[in-house]
Amino acid sequence: MILLLWKKELESYFTSPLAYVLIGLFSLISGTFFFNLLVTYTDGIQAIPQHLAQEISFVEEVVLRLFANINFLFLIFIPLITMKLFSEEKRLETLDLYWLSPLREWQVVVSKGLAALSLIIAMLFMTVLFPLIIWGVGVRDFSLLGSAYLSVILNACCYISLGLFCSSLSGNQIIAGLLSILGIMFLWMLTWGGHLNSNYLVAEIFSYIGITSHFERIIRGLIGTQDILYYASFVFLFGFLSVKSLGRRNW
Repeated sequence: MILLLWKKELESYFTSPLAYVLIGLFSLISGTFFFNLLVTYTDGIQAIPQHLAQEISFVEEVVLRLFANINFLFLIFIPLITMKLFSEEKRLETLDLYWLSPLREWQVVVSKGLAALSLIIAMLFMTVLFPLIIWGVGVRDFSLLGSAYLSVILNACCYISLGLFCSSLSGNQIIAGLLSILGIMFLWMLTWGGHLNSNYLVAEIFSYIGITSHFERIIRGLIGTQDILYYASFVFLFGFLSVKSLGRRNW
């Protein structure tokens, strides 16, 4: 049943202009970021002595910055994807049709989350052109490319689970989208608050709860058990809250 509903949700994306507009816009913006970073890196290499140019890391200046920008783009793109998943069905009163079938709440949440993640992966697939361009200009350093993709996908899973929960709270797509954006920004601000706090214990707690510190470690290939546990717990928590929110429906 999950696969059938996942297929239905995915088809709903691609039978409307939404998926194509988002993929095209994401490709355009991320491509612009990549081009600007590549030009800046090239100009910087040419402007300094040869023996100092070797100290400038291509991965640091282009790859990691690019994926940090992609993570920033998800602040807008993922709420746009998730805000309608439950809100629109509440508005159209089609959500009750699920409860007349053998589907359980958790199956609906998982199916819609997987469909949203599939669309995000389709958007990221367009960036495969960037490594090919880099290879074509003679750069062979792809040491952190895998961890960079992993980091943005894990962040996307968290943003999607948060977006699903926000969408389950309201029948208004705009409100659901705004709540999702504010929630993602709050996750970023927790890490920044940890950096600014002079109390070591409070700083460590804020840093762990905030998503940015985990993203920064994984994007550099420093994948630890605490990071995997954080992402798994985050997705499970907001998935659980979404299920409970749907379970509070009025008959």
